[in-house]
Amino acid sequence: MPGVDAGGAVAVALPREEAPPRRAFAPFATLLPFMVVGRVHGQEEAARAASPHDALERMLTWLLADDDATAVWYLREDWPTALTMVGRPARGVVGEARRQAHLFRLEPGAVLYGSITACCGAELGLPEIEWLPVGAGMPCECCLVLNGTGD
Repeated sequence: MPGVDAGGAVAVALPREEAPPRRAFAPFATLLPFMVVGRVHGQEEAARAASPHDALERMLTWLLADDDATAVWYLREDWPTALTMVGRPARGVVGEARRQAHLFRLEPGAVLYGSITACCGAELGLPEIEWLPVGAGMPCECCLVLNGTGD
């Protein structure tokens, strides 16, 4: 087998059929960092989701399908770091002037249901949030100041 001198050590290239398979790189959006779990029609259910919007949609679908259903969603506990997501009150929940884009810090494994509190202290009901891409919407200045300070 041919080798390449690598500063005193020989690096050997394996023939293609002997090379171990490479893991395909998955872009962030396909990693599905969110989990939705619950009990629907007496059965345990679990699903992964790519975004808070997708997680909430799945949760609400389960809750509408069964009056006795229970469901929550969260950032997977094996996710390496907390995520900061951007969201604002959905159209019609508050007046247009109050639809500021808030920052929500999501810790791995922290269960979400009912409502969530932004960095500034504003509490929004989960079904009343329009989740936004970074940079969209009029930012909440308090969230910008308090994000990352631990306050």
